Amino acid sequence: MKFFIAEQNIGDDATKEQAEKLIEMLKARGWDVEYGVKRNVATDVSEFGQEESLQSKFADDFMDCLSNME
Repeated sequence: MKFFIAEQNIGDDATKEQAEKLIEMLKARGWDVEYGVKRNVATDVSEFGQEESLQSKFADDFMDCLSNME
């Protein structure tokens, strides 16, 4: 599944550099993440029907990476 992150996903005073750092941290954990404001999309047929579960796992890693940035 491809995920998209931009400053507004992080917080009101977040910078593009912070978003890019978070993206790199998530990529290191194996996620397919790009900079931008788009809808997250399934990219493999095996992901269809699993979007909610994948988004939940991604959210957990997202929050963990975010807490490690501060």
